[in-house]
Amino acid sequence: MVEHIFTVDTVITVAQVFLTIFIGMVLLGLVVGILKRASKKRFDVRTSGLIIKITQYLGISLIAINAFDVAKVDLSALLGAAGIAGIALGFAAQTSVSNFISGFFLISEKMFAPGDVLNVDGTVGVVQSVDALSIKLRTFDNQLVRIPNETLIKTNVFNITRFPARRLNMNILITYDSELEKAKVILLETAAKNRDILKNPEPLFFVKGFAENGVELLLGVWVASEDWVNANNSIHIDVKKRLNAEGIEFAFPTRTIYSRQVD
Repeated sequence: MVEHIFTVDTVITVAQVFLTIFIGMVLLGLVVGILKRASKKRFDVRTSGLIIKITQYLGISLIAINAFDVAKVDLSALLGAAGIAGIALGFAAQTSVSNFISGFFLISEKMFAPGDVLNVDGTVGVVQSVDALSIKLRTFDNQLVRIPNETLIKTNVFNITRFPARRLNMNILITYDSELEKAKVILLETAAKNRDILKNPEPLFFVKGFAENGVELLLGVWVASEDWVNANNSIHIDVKKRLNAEGIEFAFPTRTIYSRQVD
């Protein structure tokens, strides 16, 4: 029995199959290497990565077909079975296909790239990788989150670090007996003296309105995107110190009760 299996022809066929796979993988590696160098010069990281993955999938498929052909395997039977299985898999893989197609729309928009900080439906993190079906974010508490491309198409996506500068808005509530002009001067001076705040664009002071417990103010300052955390901490500390020193009080929920004595 063993002698019928391990014949000279069988050994030659097996050797040819392994040689076909080996040569195919070497050629595929060369093609992928050339594409990596060429695509980096002409496309962004996301587009380049998707081109490489598609090339790898197609290359492996061609190698498998050639290996079956060398092994003299009748592909018609396999294709017939694959057709039936393909129908079943087609229904099961609708989500994957949708994610794959959505990836092309995301590529055309060039919304983000690895290293950007995204806010996707409340999930904030750094883009670690961009794949054919999804992206992966590393949150700031060091968790890895996978987000399908289809979700990115249907959800509002905020690229926090797309531009070199972003505005930091501070909502401040002060008491009604505070002088608004004085508060304006103090807040703008505090912003001007803070080293983490950009001089251009200039800080914004805005009276939002009269709230139930006090006057709502907004101080908008521009900071470098990479220094946002430090700037956020320093400007809040400086504003708190300066307002306390100048005698301007922060408002908090209060109730005024009027009593009247009836004779």
